[in-house]
Amino acid sequence: MNRLPTFLRTTTFRFTMLAASLFAFSAFVLLAFVYETTAGVFLRQTDALLASQIIEFNNAFNKGGINAVNKIVVEHSTGRDPYLYVFTKPGGKFVSGNLSALPPITLKPGANSHFTYKLYNPENGMQETHRARGRLIRFPGEYMLLVARDTEEEAELVDRISRAIWIAAGLVLALGLISGALISRRFAARLDALNDVARDVIAGDLKRRAPRNHSDDELDELAGNLNAMLNRIEQLMAATRHAGDSIAHDLRSPLTRMRNRLEAQLRDGKALEQKNAEAVLHRTMDDADELLQTFNAVLRIARLEAGEQRETYDRLDPSSLLHDLAELFEPVAEDTGLDFEIEIEEGLFIRADRGLLAQAFSNILDNALKYTPKGGAVALRLRKQRDGKVAISVTDTGPGIPADKREAVFRRFVRLEESRTQTGSGLGLALVSAVAKAHGAELVIGDGAGNNKDAPGLHIALIFPLARARKNKPSPEN
Repeated sequence: MNRLPTFLRTTTFRFTMLAASLFAFSAFVLLAFVYETTAGVFLRQTDALLASQIIEFNNAFNKGGINAVNKIVVEHSTGRDPYLYVFTKPGGKFVSGNLSALPPITLKPGANSHFTYKLYNPENGMQETHRARGRLIRFPGEYMLLVARDTEEEAELVDRISRAIWIAAGLVLALGLISGALISRRFAARLDALNDVARDVIAGDLKRRAPRNHSDDELDELAGNLNAMLNRIEQLMAATRHAGDSIAHDLRSPLTRMRNRLEAQLRDGKALEQKNAEAVLHRTMDDADELLQTFNAVLRIARLEAGEQRETYDRLDPSSLLHDLAELFEPVAEDTGLDFEIEIEEGLFIRADRGLLAQAFSNILDNALKYTPKGGAVALRLRKQRDGKVAISVTDTGPGIPADKREAVFRRFVRLEESRTQTGSGLGLALVSAVAKAHGAELVIGDGAGNNKDAPGLHIALIFPLARARKNKPSPEN
């Protein structure tokens, strides 16, 4: 089955054709109005002149009878009168007039009618057919008089107007068709380019991008958005591949340890003493817990990004939570030779989930204590900023994070320590980022309180809008 060309099946072509058709119809209606107005003027003018003639003949008949009518017909016919006359006696025999006989068509007395007649043209010596309009008057005794006017010139003008109407409507439609085809071909070519990119991406080529002409029209904007979407998809795919590699690496170690212990026991074939058996089971449980923690962290991040827990957010003062975290982490800091400082303002309220907030800042504090060298310092602060927002921050004097890697560390399974000898799954800061997004908080990362170029320190802050107390509605008075 043969299909129409692509551009003929485009929405642009259909809309262009619809617009051209509407314009052609509008032009036709306008020209039809001109036609009707012009033809109507000629018709009304002719009928008014015929009416005046008929009045004259009726008055003559009333005063002088049929002879008076004949006299006027003879006078008008011999002069340069623009009217046409045929006066007949009973039986249809010609009496007088400038036409030789009544027209062959049947004329109804009392009504104006169109008819044609033959007229000799002395310039070419030929009989010409002219159009006319007249009325047949019946007098007593079967006498009849046709009074008419030649309307050939008016009719030719009306014919020219009519032809102009049809030609103009046809030209508008044809030009609309041509312009629609040209515009649609260009539009279809640009859409084909976008579809080619989509097909290549579906086939697996994530490097393809849509061409742009930077005209800032709708298709150029669509191409720009498509390219931005493809960039995002490529980034997500790369992150997914990286996450897959990372999680495989992180899960392989505990699984390998578990398998090696079981294999060693099977190979030995001896029953373990109770004390040794308990130790083996505890180590296996620790490895299983490490696996479960990784999976739970991934699930927690996914739920946060899906917004599943936003209905649990309450208006709370985070100062008590931060004091609890300080009590938990301060002994750890002292054991590793670090100063632990707290600076917490009271009475600052935010809308948040206490558990999520605790987990996020536990992860931040754990990283700060893990990577800050001995003799350094870690500070936990809660402050109200000048703009009225509430900032909760952790600042350390550790090695910090290079500026070009600060965005990457908030992705899943990303760890700056490539050898992955340190404990952890690379999900801690990813969870922090998910908590910040779920709360609508701004996540800020920058240099900390380090005193040299090699150890600039790290500053991480979550900035929350201040949650004001809701005003209680006054109870209605009884």
